Amino acid sequence: MPIQLIVASGEPRFHDFVREQLSLTPAAEIVNEHEEMGPNLSVRVLHYLNLNPQSAVLLDISGDAEQGLRALEQMAQAVPGLYVILSDKASGEDFLLRSMRLGATDFLQQPLKRAEFNEAMTRLEQHVQRIHRQGRQLGRMYTFAGVKGGMGTTTASINLAAVCARQNLSTVLMDLDMDSGDAACYLGLRHQYSLADVVENLEQLDQSMLEGIMIRDPLGFYVLCAPEEVERSRHVSEEHLLEIGTFLIQHYDVVVVDGSRALDPLLLGCLELSETIFVVLTQEFPAVRNAQHYLAALARVGYGHDAVKLVVNRHEKRGSLHVSMDQLQETLGAAPFWGFPNRYEEAMKSVHEARPVVTRANTDLGRSYRDFAKKLGLAGKQAATVQQK
Repeated sequence: MPIQLIVASGEPRFHDFVREQLSLTPAAEIVNEHEEMGPNLSVRVLHYLNLNPQSAVLLDISGDAEQGLRALEQMAQAVPGLYVILSDKASGEDFLLRSMRLGATDFLQQPLKRAEFNEAMTRLEQHVQRIHRQGRQLGRMYTFAGVKGGMGTTTASINLAAVCARQNLSTVLMDLDMDSGDAACYLGLRHQYSLADVVENLEQLDQSMLEGIMIRDPLGFYVLCAPEEVERSRHVSEEHLLEIGTFLIQHYDVVVVDGSRALDPLLLGCLELSETIFVVLTQEFPAVRNAQHYLAALARVGYGHDAVKLVVNRHEKRGSLHVSMDQLQETLGAAPFWGFPNRYEEAMKSVHEARPVVTRANTDLGRSYRDFAKKLGLAGKQAATVQQK
C-alpha cells in the first residue's frame, strides 16, 4: 500500500529534507505541502484530507508549539483515527504524553535525522498495512502488557480468551513471557511443545501442525506456550513473531497475547499486528510512575492513544495509599478504558482451581471480564464471528 503524506511546516529546510528522503522511498508521495502555518492550518489540511482520505499528516510545530498543538487537536477531533507524525525540538515525557493525548500518533525530534525519519516512515507503512489487513476481515489480536511485574496480565489474558471461546469464537492465547511464562500453569495444563517448536518448523507451518503443538483448554481455546528453556527462547525473533502472528489472525477469530513487561522486539512484533494494546497497571504509585514511562516509550515507537488502552487491575474506589482514577487520568493524560475490581478471594479461588474466574457464576470479577469483552464487541449481542472459514 502506498504512503501518502501531507506536510505542514513553516521551515523551508524541513520541506526540503522530507522531499529528499521520500524521493528515496518506494511507493511514497507528498500529496500536499503547507508552508504558511497560521491559525487556520487545520482547516486547510482537512480540506486536502477530504480529497486524500488515506493520507497521513507530518506536522512541524517548532515555530509555535501551542498553535501547532491546537491544530493537531482540531484535526484529530475532525478525523478520528488520523495518523499524525508530530515534529518538534522538545521531547520530554510530559510533552510526549500531552501530544499523544491531543492526537499525535508518532513523533520526530528535530533536528531531523535520516535514520529516525526512515524508521518513522516504516512505522507509517506498517500502520497502512494494518488498516489494509483489517479491511480484509482478518481475526483480531489483543495484546496485554504490564507496566511492571505482578500487574495481572496473565489473568486478564486468560479470562478474555475464555470469554471469547464461550462465545464460539476460535481463539488462541499466546504466552509471550519468555522469562516466566505460566499461562498453561494457571489453567492446569501440561504442555510438551512451545513457540520454539513452531519457529523450528515454520517452513511446514499449517493449521493442523500448529494445533498439534498448542494445547487445548476444556473451554475450547488453544494455548501457544512460551519455551521453558531459556536457550530456546533466544532463537525466537521479531520476524518469527510477525510470521506466526500473521498466520494466527488469518486462521482464528481472536488472538490474545500475554505480553512480556519489557518493550523488546518480540513484543513490538505483536504490537504491530494488534488491534488494541492493553497497558495493565494498578493504582499503586510505583505502577502509575512506570505507566508514564511505558506510555512515553510506546509513543516514541508510534503507538498513541488510538491503539493503546489503559486497564486498571485490582481497582478500588477508595484507598489512601492509591492513586484515584481522576489523578491517574490527569497524570497519564488518558482515561482508563476499563477497571477490574479488587476481589482477592475470587481471584485466589480461581488460581487454586486452575480455572478462569469467568467460569464461576455470580462473581463480581467474572462479571467484569464478561462486560469488558462486551465493550470490545466480543461477547453478548455484539459478538459475531470475525471471519468466515
